[in-house]
Amino acid sequence: MADREWLLPRLAWTGVLVVIIAVHGGLQAVATQAWRDRTGVALRLDVLPRRAIVPIAAGLPVLMAGAPLAFRVTGRPIWLIAASLTGVAVSVGCHLAFVRLHRNAAGAPEGAS
Repeated sequence: MADREWLLPRLAWTGVLVVIIAVHGGLQAVATQAWRDRTGVALRLDVLPRRAIVPIAAGLPVLMAGAPLAFRVTGRPIWLIAASLTGVAVSVGCHLAFVRLHRNAAGAPEGAS
């Protein structure tokens, strides 16, 4: 898949990336609004601890740019798979942190759902 004849032209990849970013932003906006409607609490990263946000803010852009570059150089898709799994883990972790913060703010017991 990393061979030149399999890769799309640079302009096509740019278009694909712009569409992916737009879809991701749209899904984030829908999820944020649904969370606010359901819980009454806005999703804001400034309520999470800095020890979690700073590494995420610094690491995710490196991960998102580094994995495709490593794939391009090595031709091994494991870089893309690892980046995807890391992104999923960070996303789920942030969601769980927001849920815990919301439960704590609402006074609900930690184990209640």
